[in-house]
Amino acid sequence: MSSPGAAEATIPGSPLPEGAGEKYLEAGGVRFRYLEGGSAAGSPVLLLHGWPTWAEVWLPIARRLAPQHRWIAPDLPCQNRSSLLPGNDCSLSAYGRAIDAFVAAVGLTQFAVIGNSMGGTLAVKLALAHPERVTKLVVLDAAGLTPKLPGKTARMYLPFLLPCYFRPPGKDSVRKLLTKAVFHDPRFATDDWVNAIVEAWKPRDRRRAYMATGFALRKPDASVADALPRIRVPTLVLSGRDDVQFRWQSAEEACRRIPGGRFGVIDEAGHFPMVERPDRTWPAISGFLDGPSATR
Repeated sequence: MSSPGAAEATIPGSPLPEGAGEKYLEAGGVRFRYLEGGSAAGSPVLLLHGWPTWAEVWLPIARRLAPQHRWIAPDLPCQNRSSLLPGNDCSLSAYGRAIDAFVAAVGLTQFAVIGNSMGGTLAVKLALAHPERVTKLVVLDAAGLTPKLPGKTARMYLPFLLPCYFRPPGKDSVRKLLTKAVFHDPRFATDDWVNAIVEAWKPRDRRRAYMATGFALRKPDASVADALPRIRVPTLVLSGRDDVQFRWQSAEEACRRIPGGRFGVIDEAGHFPMVERPDRTWPAISGFLDGPSATR
């Protein structure tokens, strides 16, 4: 079993791998904060986190990427230290446009992209929009693989979201969400994780943006299900076996619709397998990234 200490190393302010750093740039009307590190000699890998977290959730994977690949992990707009989206538009289309602008601004011309949850939706959108630039696509417990957000998932989040119209979430509410909807092992819902989320949701403008994004995940442009047969880059779909938000069986079914798509399950992991079980998640990703490209 993974140690809960791994979760403590994936919150804002966690120590970065040797040679990595924190940077900022303006793109698409957003001031992006991002982490970057790794080998300049290797092909770059873009890491897109889910809602509502931060770039540091990728640190267990980034440390393993670093010897062979340059890696770039932005805070998504409206989250952690990146600024809000312009015009208060928190749709997945607006997020997609901002990520497109970030990719151009950071100078990525040929790159792999790995996305988790909402970041998985954005990763698919990138691969669809730029098949000539995205070399490989990996999604972990991705949102948007079904035509609609599963009703069970929406019901998990509503008791957390609705009170946020009136006040920031408390520690008990955050801990309940993490243990019921995010982590398979409740020990990963550490005080550090709880406190980081509580602090992130305190500013009113941030809280409104988080809520708008959460509800945007139920809108039609948050689904990429119909577009899966049009993906033309080598694709790996991974799912935590114990993810209660997006069941692995649904992810496997979605993967069958991707030409040449590969599928894998991460045992003893919930919605964030890269946090709970990096020891199992990394070998699956590494074998795919560094293996031969499939012919499309």
